[in-house]
Amino acid sequence: MAGSDAGWSLVSPINGPVRIAYAAVGPATELRIVLNNFDYEIGDGVGTESGGFTREGTPIAVQLAGRHGECRRRPDYETVRPLVSSGLLQTASLTEFRTEAQNETDEELLTFANHVASLCTFARGASVSVAMVETFDSDIRPVRRLVAQPVASRYRDMAVVDDFSLPRLFSESFGNHRVMQRSTLPWYKLPSYCGSLEDSPYLEQKFASLMAAVEFFTRTSLIEAGLGEDRATRLEFTDLIGAARRDLGWVVPRHYRSGQLTRLVRNAVVHGSTAPTGDDAQFRWLFDKWRLFLFRRILIRVGYRGEVRSPFRGFLDSSAVDDFSEERNSFEPDESGSHPFMQLAEFIRQHLPPEGGRDSDSS
Repeated sequence: MAGSDAGWSLVSPINGPVRIAYAAVGPATELRIVLNNFDYEIGDGVGTESGGFTREGTPIAVQLAGRHGECRRRPDYETVRPLVSSGLLQTASLTEFRTEAQNETDEELLTFANHVASLCTFARGASVSVAMVETFDSDIRPVRRLVAQPVASRYRDMAVVDDFSLPRLFSESFGNHRVMQRSTLPWYKLPSYCGSLEDSPYLEQKFASLMAAVEFFTRTSLIEAGLGEDRATRLEFTDLIGAARRDLGWVVPRHYRSGQLTRLVRNAVVHGSTAPTGDDAQFRWLFDKWRLFLFRRILIRVGYRGEVRSPFRGFLDSSAVDDFSEERNSFEPDESGSHPFMQLAEFIRQHLPPEGGRDSDSS
């Protein structure tokens, strides 16, 4: 590296993370986890120079199972974000998590960072991976950098948990999530199942990936509750959901189970047949319904008790994480005009003055 303005670059790691250590620095006091594809718009309220306050892009304070943390936009966010939004970049490091450094090995740092990324995957509904782990001393000089080999996944703006609820998600769920990831059950596979749902180009492939994720989560939950692995593995989709209702107390309302559509579509896409749906729109609505079902179940399992983004009579809304009612989980557009927004629009339309201005008799 030559010259004061010179940068540095690395060959992408292949067989493992690249480890960089710096000499003549103090002990590590701060840990930063650079995340790929995690983004947010609304942070904590902070004062402005004009005497007001703003939440746009401000840091978000979180609790990481005994650690105080902070989610913060990367310094080059304003330059990189438009490139990702336009598709010129398929993936990018937009945010980072900062927390206090502890006396951890490189492997422990990477494990902790991957636990942060995997919980963010559940919040975003799309793959979030670790680009780099950094530690700094009290003078903000780098002590170590671990450059990971992140899974390549396209950036998608489709959050399940909104920005205001991120502190609650980490406070309620990060500890439970870490316990799950460390258990002898294969929970460590769950983030990859969830992060790849939208990566396939065709809807049939997406639905096959979704059903695999739903079945993996349900089977693992049943095994965790005491059902034998051999028996859980043999259960077909309908029987699997029935066992979850009976043995786990899952609420699966009739609108998920009415008829045989889900089972028939699941079997068709797995075996390469044509999906028996009325049209592509109905196919997509079915996919979106079961995708939201999966993320609701995962968030409940990790202990989250807040709200998630969900539909309400054809409009984007939010609802309690354990609300599996049809009106809060159906993506089919509501043409009845019963939504409050539609009622308001109709009220305004009916009470507008006649064309040409105010009524001639009014003063």
